[in-house]
Amino acid sequence: MPAFNPSARINMRGASVMVVDSNQQALDVMRQTLMGFGVRAVYGFEAAEPAKALFAERSLDLIIIDPLMDERKGFDLLRWMRREESTTNHAAPVIAAIGHNTMANVAASRDAGANFVVAKPLSPETLLQRIEWIARENRQFVIAPNYAGPDRRFKNEGPPAGMEGRRSGDLPLDVPDAAEPNMSQFEVDELLKPRKVM
Repeated sequence: MPAFNPSARINMRGASVMVVDSNQQALDVMRQTLMGFGVRAVYGFEAAEPAKALFAERSLDLIIIDPLMDERKGFDLLRWMRREESTTNHAAPVIAAIGHNTMANVAASRDAGANFVVAKPLSPETLLQRIEWIARENRQFVIAPNYAGPDRRFKNEGPPAGMEGRRSGDLPLDVPDAAEPNMSQFEVDELLKPRKVM
């Protein structure tokens, strides 16, 4: 994931953003936040059908969706968007904003084709960071029988051991010997221990 650089801002004045959330208050907050970032064209929808109509007729730069809306119908909407190859919007970046942020919901959002998952309520700073990361990432868009969306691999570490690479950019399988001994479990635990920030 690219490092967040607060000094390198993105001009979002010409961006078109669609927000889909069945909660009217959440929709209004997201609309105001995006307009605060400079976005002039923010389209908000509380249901899937009007969102599908706009998706088919207008070019979008970003989609923010609550996959849990209307008893999890947002997941179906996201999968539908990713499979609509008749429009370039099928590859538009998608941020899944989830109120109940369990591991299962995060995995389901990723598997439906979301670029990033954020927990609601989210701060404007967090949303802006995710938008800037998406604008700078260069993951390929993948269309496969069981998945359509951004390549879920953030690192190119090559193919699994014992398998041939499928991409020309896969790293070699040769791994050099360790330069120093492994850390003890105590040293690992000390690294992960919460520390008080002064």
